[in-house]
Amino acid sequence: MNIASEQHVAAMVIQINGEMTADECDNFKRKMLEATNNFASDIIVDCTSLSLIDSVGLESLLWLSDEARRNKSRMRLACVPKTVSNILRLTRLDGAFSTHSNVEAAARSLH
Repeated sequence: MNIASEQHVAAMVIQINGEMTADECDNFKRKMLEATNNFASDIIVDCTSLSLIDSVGLESLLWLSDEARRNKSRMRLACVPKTVSNILRLTRLDGAFSTHSNVEAAARSLH
């Protein structure tokens, strides 16, 4: 899994490329703490290139959402692939995340 982050006016955009599995989640949490600068802004997770997510990956997204909320920030998911969307639906976590068709729509939802 590769993670890139970029600060925009509306939010920090995090791009996840590859598989978000148990092997990568400690690295994910560490990078999120570094990239978000203690959750000083809202977060948009761009899932365009997220190919697979397992239960630990889902827990990591829940952790990120909780940390953002705890720090009075918000998190949005953007460009969620169908396979990942199906996993969210099957695990009944689709209601736990605010998902949007693209990064711009996610950014608009923050205003």
